[in-house]
This record gives sequence, C-alpha cells and structure tokens, in this order.
Amino acid sequence: MRLSSSLLAGILVLLSLSAQAQEPPIRIGIIGPFTGKSSTDMGESIRGGAQVFLADINQIGGVMGRRIELVERDDQAKPDIGVALAKELIEKEKVVAVVGFANTGVALPSAKIFQEAKIPLIISAATGAAVTKQYMPPAIQNSFIFRLAASDNLQPAVILNDVIDKRKLTQVAVLHDETPYGQFGKDSLLAEMQRRKMTPVAIESFKIGDQDMTAQLTRAKQAGAQIVILYCLSTEAAMVANSVSKAKLNLPLVGSWTLSQRSFVELAGNNAEGARMPVTFIENEASNRSSSFVASYLRLNNVKSIPSAVAAAQTYDALRILTLALMQANATEGEKIKAALEDMKYDATSTVISRYKKPFSKNDHEAIAQNMVFIGEIRKGHVGYAYREDASSSLIVRTK
Repeated sequence: MRLSSSLLAGILVLLSLSAQAQEPPIRIGIIGPFTGKSSTDMGESIRGGAQVFLADINQIGGVMGRRIELVERDDQAKPDIGVALAKELIEKEKVVAVVGFANTGVALPSAKIFQEAKIPLIISAATGAAVTKQYMPPAIQNSFIFRLAASDNLQPAVILNDVIDKRKLTQVAVLHDETPYGQFGKDSLLAEMQRRKMTPVAIESFKIGDQDMTAQLTRAKQAGAQIVILYCLSTEAAMVANSVSKAKLNLPLVGSWTLSQRSFVELAGNNAEGARMPVTFIENEASNRSSSFVASYLRLNNVKSIPSAVAAAQTYDALRILTLALMQANATEGEKIKAALEDMKYDATSTVISRYKKPFSKNDHEAIAQNMVFIGEIRKGHVGYAYREDASSSLIVRTK
C-alpha cells in the first residue's frame, strides 16, 4: 500500500516531534538559601525568578530543541553546605551551568568548585566583590565565575554619589555587621571614601542577631554624624532603624541593596520610612518591559509581592543571558558556554532590568554597570524611586 504524500509528511512531522521529545533536557542548577536565614527574602526570590524564567523558556520550546530543567539546591546560607551542593550539582546532577547564591560567605568557597570543574556560574544576588575578583586576570586567565548583580565595588560609589554629591551630607558614620558580606562591604565603602579623600566620623560593627544598636548609633551621633551608611543583612538593618527611633537620634539611613528587601520594611515598620539604597529593579513602579515579569512572578508563586524584587529580576536576567549563550554556542560544554558569555552575539532584549549588549567580556565578568543602578527610597512601606527622573529615564543598554 502506497502512502499519500500528505500522510507521509504528517508521519514525518510526528516522528520528528517524537524524537525531539526524547531529547534529554538541558539541566541548569539553581542554588540559594531556600530555608534558614536569608530564605524569606533572597532565597524565595531567586527561586521565584527562576520559575518565571522556566515557564517563559519552555513555552517557546526551550533551547536547541530541548526543554530546560532547573535543579534546585538549598545551601541554607551555610558555606560548607554550599560547597557540598556545588559538588553534587556538578558530579551527580550533571548540570551545564548554575545560577544563584545569595550570601557572599557561601559564594566565596563554592565558586572554587565551579571554577575547578569548568562549569559556568552566574551569581545573581551575592554582591561581595571578592567572589569574582579572585578568579579574574592576572590571578586566573580563564574564569568561569560571572555575576549579574551590583557588586560591592559598585554600590559604594552609587551610595556616596547620593549622600555627598546630591544631598551634601559629608559627616558620615559607617555601621556594618560582622559577616563576610558586612566586612567586605565596609572595606569597599572605606576605599571609595578614601578615593574621595574623606574619612567617616565613626565606624561601628555589630553581630548577626543583635537587637539593639543604640550604643553604636549614640557614639556615631556624638562624633558628629549627619547620616549612617549601613552594610549588613536586612534583619539587622531593621534593628538599626528601630534603634535610631528608640534613641530619638534623628539620623537618616542609607544602606546596601539589602534595605530593599521585604523583611527590612516588615521588621522596621514606620522606622524604615525614608531609608535609601542602591537597586537595579523596583517592583512597585515597574515599566512596561518588566510589568509582565512582576505579574507572572505573583501568579506563579501565589504571592502578593516579591520578597526581594532585585534578586528575582537579576536571577531571571541571568538565566535569560545563559540561554542566549547556549544558543550561540550550540553546545552544552562549559568551555563553549563560557566563550559565548564572554562574546555575546545576541542582544538580550527579553530581559527585565536592562537590555544587555555584550554583558560580559574576557576581562570583565560583571554584567551590571553603574548606569544601571539607581537610588530607591522607602515610602509608605514600599520601595520607590528616590528621584523621579530615574523612573522616566529611557531603558539602559549595557555595552562593553
């Protein structure tokens, strides 16, 4: 019996689709603190942003005719667990790349595992400058460690541009927590101040879990502080805000991006009003390009707000850029993905924070530039633009 040409064509199409369906998925690791400290803000948001990406990418058929599968691992904000899970993702789960990490102290030792295995890692929340710097030339000639987040080499410049240049506040006190994140952030802030030939009137620290920073703040006020710059996690930042109010010190607060997280506002309440921070993304004033991302995040994760909009958007963009690298490389080997990331031929326009044109290069693995970071401010319990011109500015294009 001879088959008609139309029937034969239909069978060939079905066979083709069946073969594509049998192709194994491309596995990408997602790692972050999904339980424990940092989970309710950064961890949830890394996971949530990744879920929005997954729905979007598989809706259009995945990459190279293969669907994407995300392999989640919970580092619990603990360095030893992060290292163990990095090995597991590489050796057992056979992921082609990994996106995530919220805590600098976890990312630092874990990055070494990916570097040695030649598996690309794109950090989407941890901002410690040392994480990427330790693997760049001249120390390392071929780095597999990338970042899509405003590093702590970048945030101090943005903070001081606002505090000193715009607000004309020159008597600055620095408060930081004693985590690697707080220590590295403080060091970067002091380096930026030294570059400006200025010194803080006070430098104070506190431990994770401290509830009352009145003593440190009082000393800063007595030293003549006009403003306090914080480098710490969001929970302790809220304790600082509450201590300012309790002691009636009337000191404005500005801090790193962690002040944009939901827990800071929830724990500080009205004491969070007016606090400022550098951010790459604001949920409540999303532009047309990102409003669909926010709507999808809320729907897919069944929430009314994003715990850390910055971490969610950065994770989404990191995954988008990674899939473009996979398309360009037309391969899943780590070396080829890395090469594509360092010389992107595609412009990343289906992203949330920015359109990226060559986000990375051989000698620069930081996707976020200073012109992509702006100052947010807490108003009535929500993060908004501190300066309205930032809200109306045109879409930033990241170029190299």
